[in-house]
Amino acid sequence: MAYNDDQKIQIQQATDIVRLIGEQVALRPKGKEFAGLCPFHDDKTPSMFVSPQKQIFKCFSCGAGGDAYRFVMDYHKMSFPEAMKFLADRAGIELLRVSGSGSRVSGEEKSQRDRIADANEKAVGFFRACLKHPEHGRVARDYIAKRGISDEMVAVFQLGVAPDRWDGLMTMIASKGWDSRAFAEAGLIKQRRGGNPEPGARSPRPGHYDALRHRLVFPIFDAIGRPIAFGGRKLREEDEPKYLNSPETALFNKSATLYGLHAAKKPIIDAKTAVIVEGYTDVIACHQAGATNVVATLGTALTPQHARELRKYAEKVVLVFDADTAGQKAADRAVEVFLTGDVDVAIAVLPQGEDPDSLMKRDGGSEQWHELIDAAEDALGYLFARMGEQLDASGTLTGRERLTQEYLTRLAGMGLHRAGTIRRSLVVQQLASLTRLSEQQVAAQLKTRAPSPSTAPTPQPVSPEPPGSSAPDEPHTSPFNDLYESDAETLAEGENRHKLKAVALAERQLMGGLMMDNALFHHVLADGRELDEAMMPGEFVTPVHRRLYERIHQRLSEGESVTLAGLLTDLAAGNEQELARIATQCDADIERATLGRADRAAGVVSSAAEAIAGHHRDREYRENRARLARTHEQQDQPPTTDRAALLRQLVEHRKANPSPVRIARTAT
Repeated sequence: MAYNDDQKIQIQQATDIVRLIGEQVALRPKGKEFAGLCPFHDDKTPSMFVSPQKQIFKCFSCGAGGDAYRFVMDYHKMSFPEAMKFLADRAGIELLRVSGSGSRVSGEEKSQRDRIADANEKAVGFFRACLKHPEHGRVARDYIAKRGISDEMVAVFQLGVAPDRWDGLMTMIASKGWDSRAFAEAGLIKQRRGGNPEPGARSPRPGHYDALRHRLVFPIFDAIGRPIAFGGRKLREEDEPKYLNSPETALFNKSATLYGLHAAKKPIIDAKTAVIVEGYTDVIACHQAGATNVVATLGTALTPQHARELRKYAEKVVLVFDADTAGQKAADRAVEVFLTGDVDVAIAVLPQGEDPDSLMKRDGGSEQWHELIDAAEDALGYLFARMGEQLDASGTLTGRERLTQEYLTRLAGMGLHRAGTIRRSLVVQQLASLTRLSEQQVAAQLKTRAPSPSTAPTPQPVSPEPPGSSAPDEPHTSPFNDLYESDAETLAEGENRHKLKAVALAERQLMGGLMMDNALFHHVLADGRELDEAMMPGEFVTPVHRRLYERIHQRLSEGESVTLAGLLTDLAAGNEQELARIATQCDADIERATLGRADRAAGVVSSAAEAIAGHHRDREYRENRARLARTHEQQDQPPTTDRAALLRQLVEHRKANPSPVRIARTAT
């Protein structure tokens, strides 16, 4: 499907990129821009900058950059049409589709991700409608009232109910003509293999049956509020299991998903702290009581994937556990994330017999909750405190020796060897104090217990997947890699990477200057030629730069204006991510060279053009010198080392072997 080009620009102009990115990443003012941790690589210091004036973002570490469309596509793994619809809906703009050479996208042509997303959206509406139904929703409404869940929370978390029948959703799918394959891919309906899955239940209709039946439904949303899965809590005592979650799909990864993040994201950014509890109703109870920076894992311990997701928004994560053995073990597992991650993890243990829901319902429960969170102890300190208690309780030397060995083995297995140098040193100091060994002895023991490279687990990629792909995103590729491969012979003949990088910088400055001031396209250079004639796309050395300059040169030659924002929108529409990164780098380079003053752009562009032309003159000189050397060798003449004599020979050689391109350069 095609969209009006003017509407692409309208949507871009209606989107405040600082606000858009600020909803996903904690941003702080830094001069005229905003800085934050880049979500596209394992950023440890804020290296991504967002410009409100230009409405672009740029990471000076991994090279990611672009406009609002590019950010949405890369961050949320959307195609350009999906990103355009998302931003249009966000801005309250109705998309106007126009006919073009492409045919209208049909349901069969949708990707699996699109099909599942569409099925999930429809299922949310179905379950919510059932909750309001006088008969189908009565038991669920009674349960909600019993748990004290307010109407506001029902709306925020979009609670629903699956009716007490095998074919409730199936009947709706058939009556509406929806794609049943999509609901099966989403795990909402299942293929019947014969017989009744539950004794005594009414037989499901042939083919498929509803996966969720007679359960309170908790839709699970991603960070931007799109339903990606469902959780169902039983409403009948004899049903098992108590909670039933969707299977993992192309949209849903249980180990990386946090329930309630869509509602908690902004409060987490504001508080710089994320609080993690253990269940759906605990999250809802906390939000209802005003503690809105609370989320929950989905039946798993805190994972490194959870930590990577949360560190986009928070500096600290507080894990809240019940005061029982299971909670203690879960807290122990969180230490691994603390050791190897870049987010601080703290532990808060609830009073005996309490959970977040029950605590919030007590008089003064909200105040007690905040005191509990504020007093949370970092995960490592919590583990060491328990270790100290156990060591003190051991009455024999043999017992202390056994416990010490267990602790050292456990910490080594948790990945202490992968922790940063400072963090690892602090751990060794604390262990030495606890075990009454020297730091050298502790370090040596940990080293012997560290897993070997052959047995260590393969690190998971940090970068997000590219839109429409299930494979890990490849590391950012420098444009110089392409240049080095294409100019391997030139490098062997005397050029070096330092010179090529200087030429590449000149190319980016030239393109940045043209985006800053389109009139420079006809700027007269020192040799009397106008830039558009002197700098044809073929003059660019770096292949990826050449591709971008071809776009700019063509548009300016046709009398069209070229702006960074407009260029980025078109590149995003074509999913040309590398060119978008180069375009934003061009802008950064010209800003740095001119200090943001457009009146200095002409001088920078002139110098850049001269640097590119000088590169070609130097290359031509080397080529001709090599050619003459070969000629002398063939004629059994010694090569000259006199530069003046060599230049005279080059002139004679040009006269004898004219080249239209080289003559034009020489004449000017």
